[in-house]
Amino acid sequence: MEIDKNIIKLMLPLPFRLDYINCYLLRGKEGWDIIDSGLNYPPALAAWEKFFKLYNIRYTDINNIYLTHYHPDHYGTAGWLQALTGASVHIHRAENAQVEQLWKKGRLNFPLVGDMFNEHGMPATLTTEVVDNLSEILANVQPHPILSFLDGGEEIEIGLRLFKILHTPGHSDGHLCFFCEAEGLLISGDHILPHITSNIGLWPTSHSNPLEHYLTSLEMTGCLEVKKVLPGHGNVFNDCAGRVDQLIRHHRQRLVSIADMAANGSTAHKICELLFGEDLKLHELRFAMAETLAHLAYLESRGKVISKREGEVIIYRKV
Repeated sequence: MEIDKNIIKLMLPLPFRLDYINCYLLRGKEGWDIIDSGLNYPPALAAWEKFFKLYNIRYTDINNIYLTHYHPDHYGTAGWLQALTGASVHIHRAENAQVEQLWKKGRLNFPLVGDMFNEHGMPATLTTEVVDNLSEILANVQPHPILSFLDGGEEIEIGLRLFKILHTPGHSDGHLCFFCEAEGLLISGDHILPHITSNIGLWPTSHSNPLEHYLTSLEMTGCLEVKKVLPGHGNVFNDCAGRVDQLIRHHRQRLVSIADMAANGSTAHKICELLFGEDLKLHELRFAMAETLAHLAYLESRGKVISKREGEVIIYRKV
């Protein structure tokens, strides 16, 4: 659907409970630019082919592909699209490390996730299932594109508009948003979503305090003169500042709840079960555990909880 002049939103299917991702195509003077690419997954590839035919777009009409971050639903088809179109693929420089360590060397590094979850109280049998499930995603991020790198702060013409590239770490270390100041238009990726909260997870390969980065990024984007937000999931919305306030309050409240759960001493896994329940699919459990750890890392950095290894697991206690 055309959601603004010369901007089309393409909703690509995902095989998860969160069942689609928004990709944006911006028409330029000579061809198109794409922001985010979807998961390399047969229904998504079919949707891309249908779109090209519907709009009578030749593969060579695609000039650039910009990725908000490295997660598979945003990065997954970038290599496939690049092979079809010859387009340049751009991502924040920090995301390349994640691509190398996770998508290209995942079978070597995914066990680190299992080790981290084990020491935080997840049973070994469950950890094995979580890691095996994580390995299944590797087929959905290939072929890999040749990447060009952004650092944030650049001003780039995308389609017919001038966008400032905003580095908004938190959801991932190198997450990018694209802000057209002249029109107050923010393409937000997974940084700000209208109805759900973005996963802020601590991983063996991520920054050690991603929630601190995320809250700082939210405060920055909340000060922008945004009139319309084009998110990675969900509908276009207008009240960016109001949504930022909601998200900050959500995380502040969750921090209080998690600190209270650690009052008498607890593993991160037990706190995760209290927060999210036990009826989670394996990939949902992975995100829930990483999110719990991110909040505990933030609390520990603020002196609100302390952690100590007791036997084979790490126990958190409220200060």
